[in-house]
Amino acid sequence: MPKYMNVMLYNNFHHIFLRTTLLVAMFITTTSLLHAQEISSKTLTRNIEKFQQYRTSERDRAYDYAMLVLSDVDSTAVSEDIAMVCDFMSEYSESTLHSYNDALQYRKRSYAIYEALSNEPCLARTCALLARIYLRNNDYHSAFSNGTRALEEGRRLGDSTTVREAYLALEQVDYFYHSDIRRAMSYNTKVADSYDSREEAHQAVRALNNRFHYNLSPEDVNTIIVRGEAICKEYGFNDQLVNLYLNAAMQEFMFEDMASTVKYLELVEPLISNFKEEGYYYSARGFYHLNIGNDTQAIADLKRSIGLLSQGDFDTKNVHSYFLLQDIYYRQGRYREAYDALMSFAETYTHQHNTQNIVELSLLISDMELSHAQQEHLRREEIHAQEIANSRMVTRFYILSVVVILIVGVLLYSRYRLERRNRDLQRAQAEQELNYKNEIIKIQRLQQYQEQNSIDKIVDELNSAINIGDNKEMRAELRRIIRQLRSDITGAGDWAEVEKTLADGNDAFYECLLKQHPNLTKNERKLCLFIHMKMSTKDISNITNQSIGSINVARSRLRHKFGLTGDDKSLIAYLDRFATLDKQN
Repeated sequence: MPKYMNVMLYNNFHHIFLRTTLLVAMFITTTSLLHAQEISSKTLTRNIEKFQQYRTSERDRAYDYAMLVLSDVDSTAVSEDIAMVCDFMSEYSESTLHSYNDALQYRKRSYAIYEALSNEPCLARTCALLARIYLRNNDYHSAFSNGTRALEEGRRLGDSTTVREAYLALEQVDYFYHSDIRRAMSYNTKVADSYDSREEAHQAVRALNNRFHYNLSPEDVNTIIVRGEAICKEYGFNDQLVNLYLNAAMQEFMFEDMASTVKYLELVEPLISNFKEEGYYYSARGFYHLNIGNDTQAIADLKRSIGLLSQGDFDTKNVHSYFLLQDIYYRQGRYREAYDALMSFAETYTHQHNTQNIVELSLLISDMELSHAQQEHLRREEIHAQEIANSRMVTRFYILSVVVILIVGVLLYSRYRLERRNRDLQRAQAEQELNYKNEIIKIQRLQQYQEQNSIDKIVDELNSAINIGDNKEMRAELRRIIRQLRSDITGAGDWAEVEKTLADGNDAFYECLLKQHPNLTKNERKLCLFIHMKMSTKDISNITNQSIGSINVARSRLRHKFGLTGDDKSLIAYLDRFATLDKQN
């Protein structure tokens, strides 16, 4: 066989082999793709079934299966199930994750699916929900266009829930964007004053919460709270009850009713269930503490609120918190922290509105504020230095004043002590003079008593002499002399008077003596008094006209009566004890 024939046969065989291999590969690939598509379809169906199973009972697990469903389908896929999953993801992102940008993207995707399926009721409903999300992002133009369309379609289709949702969106647009308070209130009234289902009840509570934006009286606030509490407790709307109490707390603060403000804040705390509610709570509490002058607690509350709300799309609330923080720091002279808070305020506000001019304006404001803060800091330092100088001067003045007061006090006290000492000396001198006079009087009385005893003795002897002689004239003369002697002696020499005079200077002695020894005789009392007056036995003998032996016998009887036995028992010391007993008592 020629050589070229062999080449031709080889080439034909090679072409046939290649075509056959290609067909086999295409068959295998097609089979694999069909099998993979079948498996993917089964997985998608299973995930959708699981999602529907947990959609109402376990929302977190439903969210996981919804994520699997959306990851398994193309972004252009169109079906009622995919739209339902997107609706759930939008609602979960809005109410649980509080990620309003994600909620907006999911809602737009479901809107595109309903539009492709020409599902008019769902389109109208989605427009109303889109308007609500646009409001959260402060996009009033898009909120107005979607709310208007939802209102028209809801009325045409007779869908009251969609109409009411559109009313809520248009109320916010008219109030905050168009400043048409009257029309905004009319929309609010249509939603708040009636409801026929659980969803409409939720819309009614939201409308009642919106009323806190309007000018209210304390009676209006009470009415809203009563109605809102009744609906929330009936249907279990704890999230709206938290909003209701927070709005009421801020409204009562505007009325300067601090007690009611604190009451509503305390009602909120046990109801908190997520970071959004906790962040709003601390924001309200920080505002309250700021306005009552507790800056330290206000800073702590506002920082905590910012940290919590930074987990979601809450730029509006954080802008407000940053602004309050920079105001507190600025007033406290903490200018670097005030600058940082102002920068955060500018960045958050820019992120919220997405405009570069806000950044530039904020930076300009920050620079101006920082420059002013530096000048203010220098001025405060000068004032502080002046205050320190004044404080030192005042301190010196106070020290000098204290020294002068102490010197004057010492002089006055010394004068007082000197005057008191002089008074004590004068009193002592007066007492000494009085005692001296009393002693003279006592001696005089004792002398009179002694004279009386002598005269009595003479009279007794004369009486005895009368009876001896027989001369009548002498007897008569002696009687005359006796009468004359008796008439010349006054009652001053009577012992009762003498005893009274002596007792006046020894009251304490007499009282204590007679209290312990009430059975003393008259002569024993005399002897006790004379011994207490430190009179010798001879003096006592002369005064009483008794012999010294009689006085010693009387002293011995007195010792025996007092129970004093032995030589170591002194009668004088025993009697002096009665004078000291009164002083101790």
